Amino acid sequence: MFKKIASNTITQVISKIITAIISIFLLSILTKYLSVEGFWLYSKIFNYLWIFAFLADLGLYTIMIREISDHPHPLLDKERGMKYTEKIVWNILTLRVGLWLIIIFLALLIAYFLPWYNSNLELISIFIIWIFTLISLMNSTFLAYMQSQLKMEFSLFSVVAGKILNLWLVLSIVYLFFINNTQNSIIYIFVSALFWITLNTFLNYWYAKKTCKIKFRFDFDYIKYIFRISLPYWIALFLSVIYFKIDIILLSIMEWEKADVSIALYSLPMKIIEVLMVISGFYLNSILPKLSKLFEKWNKELQKLLIISFKILFSFWIIVFTLWSLFRNNVIKIIGNSSYLDPINHIYSSSDAFLIVLAVLVFNAISLLFIYIFIASKKQSILLKINIFITIFNIIWNIILIPKYSFVWAGIITLISQILLFLISYYYSRRIIKFSFPKIFILKILFISGIIFIITNYLLQNYSIWLYFDILIYWIIWTWIYSYLVFREIKK
Repeated sequence: MFKKIASNTITQVISKIITAIISIFLLSILTKYLSVEGFWLYSKIFNYLWIFAFLADLGLYTIMIREISDHPHPLLDKERGMKYTEKIVWNILTLRVGLWLIIIFLALLIAYFLPWYNSNLELISIFIIWIFTLISLMNSTFLAYMQSQLKMEFSLFSVVAGKILNLWLVLSIVYLFFINNTQNSIIYIFVSALFWITLNTFLNYWYAKKTCKIKFRFDFDYIKYIFRISLPYWIALFLSVIYFKIDIILLSIMEWEKADVSIALYSLPMKIIEVLMVISGFYLNSILPKLSKLFEKWNKELQKLLIISFKILFSFWIIVFTLWSLFRNNVIKIIGNSSYLDPINHIYSSSDAFLIVLAVLVFNAISLLFIYIFIASKKQSILLKINIFITIFNIIWNIILIPKYSFVWAGIITLISQILLFLISYYYSRRIIKFSFPKIFILKILFISGIIFIITNYLLQNYSIWLYFDILIYWIIWTWIYSYLVFREIKK
């Protein structure tokens, strides 16, 4: 079982790495060849539609995985196996598409009355990205089905194929159309994004329909039930986005004299962290089908799965914290430049913020394990209460501390918020299932990581060879040794 979960997770991580590399290359092309106004329009339209896409998503990806893994629901026909799974897929597909068709009219209506969105170019762009988002929501439904069956290996091919198509189209647009017509080039770039998501979705649809008939179905009672159970989880997700993003907004308001510098220095490490955070989600979505089924039985296998998952997440993120904290200045130089490490007119650098938000990764991963306990046990409403408290705490302390201590304390408040989320979610999860931390394992991992930190720091100080070589050789060697030692511990 764990081999299948591991391969499922690794496939998604590889997919994320490849698409991230292609996305960075695409971003560099767009920033180089588009005017400032053109790139601002590109970002503005995607960010505007993202808000409405979030409204239509309802957190249904995770809820759908859990629903498929559960026993048949009485609101559907009492059929087990594939027919039951198909009915879940059909109804959630209908709910997603229906919600988005309603919400897009709201998005277009609001855009029409906003002076910075109501030009013909911007409304046409919004319409194109509306279609893009609609297709991506359908794609998410197919991916959720594939995830529930632990068959995500094909998604690596489909997403990379789509991204390569997007890259080829953007390169063609940049060199064929940009010089002649800036406005048309923006539209063509949006159309290229539409082509890549269409290809990606079609390939996933083709693969999913081999084992699951895909069509629309409207069982009103079941759709109402799904909407009701998804709503608390969706609001909780929305609040988590707020307390992760609110510090950037508050920095722009409360440090207006140096807001551009503060936000740039803080945003660089935060962007890196946001990319890394999805790895825990890949793993937890892979174990969610098994976790949901085990909650129906409440046996020792459930506790074993939770303990092993904790060991995997904790050990993985501790070594990430150890190595990335050692090489954080090197990573900043590669992704950004030296001005992020030695900024003019600011007492803090991106390196200071990076060290703090790296610790966020560790507590975020462990917290997610307890959050998925709420989801698997159908008690996601607990998460809503927790996130309301965390969001209020985060906003209040950011308002108090940002004027005095700038973005570094914004990062510290984010870290404290994650620690609180970890402690509170652990407390409530113990009411659902008794869970004890493997203390000896934790001490061993911390000891091993400490030794790695001391040895590597000494070698870097005295025998540093070359920036890229240092990163490559130390990460390969220590990751291999560490993985071997951790695997031995987990097998015990």
